Amino acid sequence: MMILRIVLALAVVGQALSSFFPLLGNILYKSGLVGAPAVGPAALMAPLWTATPWWQLVVWLLGILLLLAAAWRLVRRRPALGFYVAGIAVGMGLTWLMQQGAAYREVFRNAPAGFDFARLVILVLGAALIWWVEQQPAKAGEG
Repeated sequence: MMILRIVLALAVVGQALSSFFPLLGNILYKSGLVGAPAVGPAALMAPLWTATPWWQLVVWLLGILLLLAAAWRLVRRRPALGFYVAGIAVGMGLTWLMQQGAAYREVFRNAPAGFDFARLVILVLGAALIWWVEQQPAKAGEG
């Protein structure tokens, strides 16, 4: 069961990292540590980065930290589902909030509108797997 916990923890860390790098780009831009890219996909993000308030970046970081806490707790054989669900809820709530903004709609105007149901299915599957792993009794010698 420990191997499954580690695999799940790695998946959750991957999920957190996939959210961390866009956050890092936004923070570096807003801090003035990097300028606006002149060309490429990143150049399109500058208006969104400018429009995103600092408090949203803090909430974004909180969601990432909750996911990392869930991964850590999985490896440590501690209950992790609450942290995972909280991290997902924070991330999805913030995504929804950001999508309401004019800057977001302008930057992603060519993206298909609507909710990403495939992503939701994967997140629910991850939560179900974490729940299932947490329901399994510890074997002798694992504790």
